[in-house]
Amino acid sequence: MIVKYVISEEIFKNNPGYIRGIIYLRDANNYGTDEELNDALKAQEDRARSIFTIERLREESYIASWREAFQKFGSNPNKYPPSIENLIKRILKGHTLPYINKLVTIFNYISLKYVLPCGGDDLDRVEGDLLLTYAKGDELYIPLNESEPQPVVTGEVIYKDDRKVLCRKWTWRQGDATKILPESKDVIINVDGMPPAGEDDVKAAMSEMAALIKKYCGGDIVMDIISERKNTYELL
Repeated sequence: MIVKYVISEEIFKNNPGYIRGIIYLRDANNYGTDEELNDALKAQEDRARSIFTIERLREESYIASWREAFQKFGSNPNKYPPSIENLIKRILKGHTLPYINKLVTIFNYISLKYVLPCGGDDLDRVEGDLLLTYAKGDELYIPLNESEPQPVVTGEVIYKDDRKVLCRKWTWRQGDATKILPESKDVIINVDGMPPAGEDDVKAAMSEMAALIKKYCGGDIVMDIISERKNTYELL
């Protein structure tokens, strides 16, 4: 089976320098917990508390660029904050991130360390091809851990397959259908870079993520970058 992964050329036109790193993971073992991995995440939480403040968070360059990107497609980042802003803000308010499973813990660790949005989807629950594009407004979206559909706003950036929306507002909120579960084995992972984050930042984050996945989950990994130079990738 070949799955095409495409990012709309219009997204690159409207957001110069944007890139998406992808990690294609096959035959992983996501069962169980790992205290070493959880401790590493907690250390990154402590580091975030020492670096960022709630008062200045929106001004941090790696976050401000995402807020600007959200505004470009008509979304209010105060109401719908980019995932990386929301993640750090949650920590600064005194919360700790729950241990969900190994892969999600790795995503959160990398997001905090590199200040980059990260996420993943279970490929066994993907239907057809993958596309990051602008919404028509009639797409099916069921939010994470919910069962009732919610409307998608025309013109917002969505990540979708042939049947449903996997993530709304670019990185804002994942859908429920393809969430990573302990039994997830074949997974597609996204690491997003918006200037001033560049290709070197994304590649560094991907390299460390791949090493952590190999250590804690095993499996086979293929990595690539989707950019304005090459907006399509095929998963074999």
